[in-house]
Amino acid sequence: MLLNFDFSSDTPIYLQLRNQIVMGIGSGKLKQGDKLPTVRALAEESGINVMTVSKAYNLLKQEGYIVTDRRKGAVVASQ
Repeated sequence: MLLNFDFSSDTPIYLQLRNQIVMGIGSGKLKQGDKLPTVRALAEESGINVMTVSKAYNLLKQEGYIVTDRRKGAVVASQ
C-alpha cells in the first residue's frame, strides 16, 4: 500500500492515514473484501508508530469502512 504522509501538516498522521484509505475505497483502488496490512506491518512499512496505525484502523472500523477479524485481519467492508 503506497501512502504519503506530510509530517509538517497540522492534520494528525492517524487522520492522514484514515483519509487516504477512505479515498482509496472511494476511488475503487480498495474494493470490498480487500485485505489491509496488519497494524504492525503498516507501521513498519510507513515508518509510523504502531499506536497511530491502530488509532486510524479503530476510527475506520467505527465509521464502517473496515471490519476486523482475529483470523482474517482488517478487510474493506461492504458499502
